[in-house]
Amino acid sequence: MSARTIALWTAGGAVVLAGAAYATGYALAGDNTPRNASVAGVPIGGLTSQAATAKLSSELEPRLSRPLTLVAGDEQLVTTAGKLGLGVDYAASVSNAGAGRSWHPAHILTVLTGGSDQPAVVTRDATVLDGALAEFAEAADAAPVDAGLSVAKGALVRTEGEPGLSVRQQQTADALADGFLTGTTIQAVVDQNEPEVTTAEADQVAADIGKPALASPITVRTGSSGSFELAPAMIAAALTFQPADGTLTPALDADRLTTAAAKKIKGLGLKQPRDADITIANGKPKIVPSVDGIGLKPDDLATAVLGVLDKPSGRSVTVDATVQRAEFSTADARKLGVKQVTGSFTTYYPGSAYRVNNIGKAARLINGTFLKPGETFSMNRTLGQRTAAAGWMAGGGIEGGKIKTLLGGGISQATTTTFNAIFFAGLEDIYHKPHSLYFSRYPVGREATLDWLSVDMKFRNDSPYGVVLQAWTTGRVGQQGSVTVKVWSTKRYTIKTTTPVRSNYRSPAATQYDESPGCVPQSAMGGFDVRYKRLFYAGKKLVKSEPFFWSYNTLTPVVCGKKP
Repeated sequence: MSARTIALWTAGGAVVLAGAAYATGYALAGDNTPRNASVAGVPIGGLTSQAATAKLSSELEPRLSRPLTLVAGDEQLVTTAGKLGLGVDYAASVSNAGAGRSWHPAHILTVLTGGSDQPAVVTRDATVLDGALAEFAEAADAAPVDAGLSVAKGALVRTEGEPGLSVRQQQTADALADGFLTGTTIQAVVDQNEPEVTTAEADQVAADIGKPALASPITVRTGSSGSFELAPAMIAAALTFQPADGTLTPALDADRLTTAAAKKIKGLGLKQPRDADITIANGKPKIVPSVDGIGLKPDDLATAVLGVLDKPSGRSVTVDATVQRAEFSTADARKLGVKQVTGSFTTYYPGSAYRVNNIGKAARLINGTFLKPGETFSMNRTLGQRTAAAGWMAGGGIEGGKIKTLLGGGISQATTTTFNAIFFAGLEDIYHKPHSLYFSRYPVGREATLDWLSVDMKFRNDSPYGVVLQAWTTGRVGQQGSVTVKVWSTKRYTIKTTTPVRSNYRSPAATQYDESPGCVPQSAMGGFDVRYKRLFYAGKKLVKSEPFFWSYNTLTPVVCGKKP
């Protein structure tokens, strides 16, 4: 017999033997699982498919509802596999472990070898799982933080860079599916993103530029006007470092640098420019002309100094003094059209000493206020904090819904009058708050109170023209007084108001009797709601309507003394 024949017989025999083993594996397979079979660590060897499926369900089902923690950096999500849309196909898991007959080679091999531990067949509700991971990633993802340099109290302060983090959602979904049956804490799959400016780079910039910048004075020469020294503290007041192209670049705030060196610059005898202003004189608006000056341009000073920051000593720059134009010129003031009264209002008050003092003081502070287009008026900013040292007297006011004695009592009269003047001038009401109680000396609903800590009255000059406020008082102690506020500008609208409509009337509570030494008696006052509109007319055409609403509280009557 030839060698070729022998080889053919040998190969054929091997095939026959393999085929016999394959057939034997198929024959041995049955409804029962292989003797050594287990799924996710749960032994099911020798059990019928039905019994194995029941056992897996009993052992693994609780793992779907036990707490499961997903971690990414400092962010944690405590939930359950079930809430994430994860589950187990128990029948498919038993089949994969070797139960039942199949001609698939892997199945035959499992049967022939007696089986082994197999992973469970995990199911996913993609909509639920992806949604939960997207929400988790939104909370966990963090952009990298560049290292930084700043200056505080004349010294450099370096902050470290921090890497960013981004959750890889698909890979994290796989990690959850693979691990929730065997563990209760799953680490999300994340990418670490390094900052553009590292801590090492910030340290290098501090050594090369930051420390030399604050090491010594810089001499500034101005030609014929002389010279002065910029001390390190002056440089520190304006020095910042901005991230750019993977490093930190020094910058100098020109205005802060000029302000820090203001006394030194003033010592040169230079003349600072002065902006034009519009005020009230002899009962009418008056333009205070602008004045040009001779000085140093802040940008020129900052640019020159920036060029020598990295030199530790022997530093000097030249910045020529030039004509400095006022930013707001006399011509600019004339263009703003402050020429006629566009709104005016007067209110009256009894001549008690505190009212005469406080309302008069408020009027003097309001008088001459000039607002350019777009600027906002604040009554609190204009009047300042009401203290005895500032000249304010104590008088009647409302606090917590009760009438009390407060410093600055009565200034709501000036606030209300100003509000009504700007109301009829058609200016934008940003914020005002009527009194919690109604006082008949004020237009119902159309009034404004004031409190230093919590209540302001603000309006904006939303016109293209300038606005100047004129305010004055009449009367003296013991006589009825009045306060008037006028708005000077260019008229845009004719303002009218609808008749206020009152509703929802409310009666006060029963009389209270107070025997305490500090008792302040008060009369009963009813409460109600009020509505009205501000109407804007251009000629005879209504172009805008603005609604207003307020709800007045009741006031409980208080009698000082025992209840009869």
